[in-house]
Amino acid sequence: MKSILIPAFLFSCLSLCAQDFQLLNGNILMANKGKVVHRLSYGYADFPSRTSNNIETPFNLASISKIFTATAILQLMEKGKLNLDDPFQAYFPEFPFPDITIKHLLTHTSGLPDLELFEPLIKQYPDTIVSSHIVIDQLIASHRTPAFKPGDEFRYCNNGFVLLSLLVEKISHQTFDEYLHEQIFRPAHMHETFLYDPTQNKLPTQVSKHAYESFAVDSLSRTRDLKKYRYTDYNNDAATGASNIVTTVNDLLLFDKAFFGFKLLKPATVQLAITPVKLNNGTYYTEKTMDTMQGEGEGSYGMGWELFDQPGYGKGAGHGGFQFGLATFYYHNLDKNQTIIAFDNTAAPSFGAIVTNALRIMNDQPPIAPGHKKSLVRIYVTTLVKEGADAAATQLSLLKTDTAHYYLSEWEMNKAGYEQLYDYYRIDAALEIFKLNCLLFPLSFNTYDSYGEALNKAGKKKEAIALYERSILINPNNKDGIKELSKIKAR
Repeated sequence: MKSILIPAFLFSCLSLCAQDFQLLNGNILMANKGKVVHRLSYGYADFPSRTSNNIETPFNLASISKIFTATAILQLMEKGKLNLDDPFQAYFPEFPFPDITIKHLLTHTSGLPDLELFEPLIKQYPDTIVSSHIVIDQLIASHRTPAFKPGDEFRYCNNGFVLLSLLVEKISHQTFDEYLHEQIFRPAHMHETFLYDPTQNKLPTQVSKHAYESFAVDSLSRTRDLKKYRYTDYNNDAATGASNIVTTVNDLLLFDKAFFGFKLLKPATVQLAITPVKLNNGTYYTEKTMDTMQGEGEGSYGMGWELFDQPGYGKGAGHGGFQFGLATFYYHNLDKNQTIIAFDNTAAPSFGAIVTNALRIMNDQPPIAPGHKKSLVRIYVTTLVKEGADAAATQLSLLKTDTAHYYLSEWEMNKAGYEQLYDYYRIDAALEIFKLNCLLFPLSFNTYDSYGEALNKAGKKKEAIALYERSILINPNNKDGIKELSKIKAR
């Protein structure tokens, strides 16, 4: 392939897109054949202290960590320590599901429950920090069965990769941290990478995660300071295998070169890792969307790797990561040997557009014009809380036709309603938001479902029944709505 000469005006455009922290607050790296062609760093690693991001700032990879767990398992397979078709129960006899294999865990086809597994425990003991070593006990205590026959379906499950980290420890006779350092980080020369453990007293510095407290507050806060994120940012912040590898964009590029340079696994094993999972019915799992990357293409999943097939760009492998207040993305174009790594510690809505534009730039395509539109929902809810319903409705009426500068999202409006209903207990504000959402999006079953829920909570049974019935009329498969309507009528 010809060497890439990236026009200066294209990089200027990307830079202009990224300088506004609402578009990118973090780091992005682009490489061709392992060589960096551009690195950009923007915004704050921590907003309250005004600590700036720089290219060496460490970020939690979130779900990109699954690639490392999968690599560890495949290394043990190469050494003859395990077979992918082995039942997980063969290594952990107390594990209650004999039909679930290592491969099922690697490919998200086990049917196991995800983070909802721990809700009863944390409800009873709110200060619980879920560690990897309690997952099997909780699976036993829950008396839950897999959602489907293992191998029949794909359903993303973090707990499967937590279990795999336990398997690495059992077979290697090392902690997961020790194994990663000796078998992956050190061979790849990743000297700035570590496994995050919040139970340790002294922790290396890493970026803070930030989010808006609510749609009524137009400033970013650390997620760890916001009560509504406690379940994910405190209770479920310690398990390894599915998340919690912390690294820099430079170190992740070193992994990329080591992995696809066959320094960590043999070529045949690398190919196995990036081959789409085949379900029990003989079909390969694919879907018409891709993680983070925008535009046309299909997504699928291998063994710890998300797979991309995009017209004009070819096949790619990598992974996206998300936590509240954090978005990460790693992409390796298999046909062109191009790499994109991007981290954002505000999980800005433009993150997907930024990485998509990076790919376009690397392939001599002009970037998509960045969107600088403001959220009408945020303006509406802020005005509603501060000035009342009439002032908020006036603002919305005046601005909603200006689609060049403002956007209106049904999903944001629905989320804002639930914030007022359950986080701030402003039931009148919640009713106003849900009512407006029904008027703005009258063909959406979900708007009526949510409004019905709020009306029921306000004690307006008759109105709640009517809204649930409308929701079910629009979507007869609204099982949750049918169940809730039945409960209301039975009272």
